[in-house]
Amino acid sequence: MPKQGHFAKSSRLKQLNNFKVKRPQVAGNEISGDQLTDFLVVRFALTAKKRVPAVAQETSQRFLIEVSDQLTNHQGNLSLIVPAVIRKLNPQVPWQFFQQLLANWALLQRFLVKELPAVPLNPRLRITEQVAVDELAQLVAHQLAIKGAATTLLNRPQVTPALKQRTTQLLLATLYQGGQVNWTQVRALLAPLPYQPPVELDASTREWLLDLSRQ
Repeated sequence: MPKQGHFAKSSRLKQLNNFKVKRPQVAGNEISGDQLTDFLVVRFALTAKKRVPAVAQETSQRFLIEVSDQLTNHQGNLSLIVPAVIRKLNPQVPWQFFQQLLANWALLQRFLVKELPAVPLNPRLRITEQVAVDELAQLVAHQLAIKGAATTLLNRPQVTPALKQRTTQLLLATLYQGGQVNWTQVRALLAPLPYQPPVELDASTREWLLDLSRQ
């Protein structure tokens, strides 16, 4: 499976969704570690994906790919994988991506907990540490506060690290309340800012992200 660096290409996802990706298996019906993501995406399409609202299926599947790519390297520890993926995606995606992800994270994590031990790897792999929904909400809110602070301070001279931190904390107090992300405040902060997807993404992915940013 090719590593795209930002997102799997839309053509790759189409192949997986249509079950047209060839996944050669070795003796004993085992798969190699580099086939893990393809295997999980196909299983997701066959099982849990239909329980995700149609509008959020693309987001959930792409986040699954990002997480699955790291499962072997981090021994199934989502508490290490998920924060790093959130930080990586924050500059690339509109805030609506995280809204959809958070709404469907419990289902996505249950899928990984159930399906990963059944993947015919040698040795087998399982989820060793999970990320609770409220933990993910705090991670997401912090990243959105960082994005908002960067924009707020964009044209100010002599922005110090201390000022960035204070601005981020002030915004976080507005965006994260009672253990939940306040999406009304997120929209008020970030919706006026023009979103542009990274130029290195394929055209279909860019179009999807732009459509997502208009929701």
